Amino acid sequence: TLLYTIKFEDMNELCRKIIPPLTAALHKGQMGRICVVGGCESYTGAPYFAGISALRLGADLVHIICTPSAAIPIKCYSPDLMVLPLLCPENSDQFYEWIKKLHCIVFGPGLGRDSSNMNIVAEWINAARDNEIPIIIDADGMFLITENPCLIRGYKEAILTPNVIEFERLYYALEGVKPHRPCTDTEILKLNEQLGCSIVCKGQVDTICSSGHILKCNAEGSSRRVGGQGDILSGSLGLFAHWAKSSGITNSDIPLQSVAGYAACAVTKIANNLTFSEKGRSMITSDIIDKLHPAFEKVTSFTDE
Repeated sequence: TLLYTIKFEDMNELCRKIIPPLTAALHKGQMGRICVVGGCESYTGAPYFAGISALRLGADLVHIICTPSAAIPIKCYSPDLMVLPLLCPENSDQFYEWIKKLHCIVFGPGLGRDSSNMNIVAEWINAARDNEIPIIIDADGMFLITENPCLIRGYKEAILTPNVIEFERLYYALEGVKPHRPCTDTEILKLNEQLGCSIVCKGQVDTICSSGHILKCNAEGSSRRVGGQGDILSGSLGLFAHWAKSSGITNSDIPLQSVAGYAACAVTKIANNLTFSEKGRSMITSDIIDKLHPAFEKVTSFTDE
């Protein structure tokens, strides 16, 4: 077990290395084809925030796969997102036509807990595994994994993003006892070892665990806890996870999934901080989107020429 305590400036360099440069030779889609699976009648904002965050940070194409009842509201939020109402029994088989085109799938934002939709998503997670596509599990996706951890057990391309409550539920389901609050590094490492996937534990200090390595992100956010910020993180992480996997880096001492997790956590926190400095307690999640690019530049020291 290794605990990395790395200066912000040194993490800048690591984060910068996984970012592909923009060149005239690129074609549409090469910078990232990200999919968000979630969105139901009650929750349409979450998948929007996840998807638009991936776009604002540099993804070329973002698909939102949601229930038919959520599709029109999400389409109305942004013409830049491609919205597919496949999350229902009659349309779910069409997902398999899309999956091989995707670089990463974020499961969970706004998913809800309808049992038939949960069963569909479980099948889609298995399909993502079969195609070796990186997956992010967030929000109600964490509820599904807590109920059925075998879905991601042993899949190294999976990253879980539990908050405090979600981590407690998952830990209790696997260990039979409640963890500390906040959870300890030892407890996070236990789940990392049990499940064989990476974990990003969100908190005042975010803890990223991959392959038995612990990395801390203590970038400064704010005290404003408006809903939707976790969705920004999951969408950002979907893009960074793809970039990390496709970077070709083979000599990093820190697991590349940890670098991706750190980048997503730091960008989200710094964007929050920049927004709060202007808006104060009136800040809402929509305000944070405009601060993602300056936060990205601060975290990575990366500028496009």
